[in-house]
Amino acid sequence: MRYSAFGKTHVGKVRDHNEDSYYVSENGGFFIVSDGMGGLASGEVASQLTRDVISEFLGEPHDPAVPYEKILRDAFSRANHRVRRMLEEKPTSKGMGCTCVVLAFHDNDFYIAYVGDSRIYLYRNNVLKQISRDHSYVEELFLRGLITAEEKVDHPYKSSITRYIGLADNVEVDITSGPVANNDVFILCSDGLTGEVNDAVIAEILKANPEPGDCVEQLVQKALDNGGGDNISIIAVKVEKKKPGFFRKLFNW
Repeated sequence: MRYSAFGKTHVGKVRDHNEDSYYVSENGGFFIVSDGMGGLASGEVASQLTRDVISEFLGEPHDPAVPYEKILRDAFSRANHRVRRMLEEKPTSKGMGCTCVVLAFHDNDFYIAYVGDSRIYLYRNNVLKQISRDHSYVEELFLRGLITAEEKVDHPYKSSITRYIGLADNVEVDITSGPVANNDVFILCSDGLTGEVNDAVIAEILKANPEPGDCVEQLVQKALDNGGGDNISIIAVKVEKKKPGFFRKLFNW
């Protein structure tokens, strides 16, 4: 089993600086997108700190007997602790925090771990499915049957998130795992993409651009064409059961 990956971030057309961060591990088989909040430089600091702490921890050797889910929870916990400590040391950073999504491959399965409203999609057999769940006020209303899927799109509180790194001393992380299939494509993204491009269009772009680099470039451009109202960060990861030499970058597990 092998995979290729490509990531990109863009400040967008409205913001004056980029508070998103992302990480593509060439050796560890894990990928991270983090979207900061807090204004000025605070959001950027939170997202970069979270990315660095999680990537460093996941890149370390771990006891094979430890469930991988626990390793992911510990990674998020460490990042949350570091952000909380910075909030204590710098009171001017009040409100600083970030969302985070992680995709990792372990023992021929995929694992996703996430907090906030950045997303992970799986494109399998020409069908796109969001496999993370937004931790947002609007999503809670939808799950309770108080609004429809159509009403979620333009809801005035769609940017109000209910969980993020830095919110409290303990962070609640959602983790899901499953088997990997041939030609799976995973998309990790900040809401700079999903706020401008709906799922149907994302699926169309994936169908027309199956390779990660082409796919990401087209998705970023579509978000910019539709307004580019926020920072945009995207990673695409493609899985394929083929002989070596098909990809510019190969990663084995």
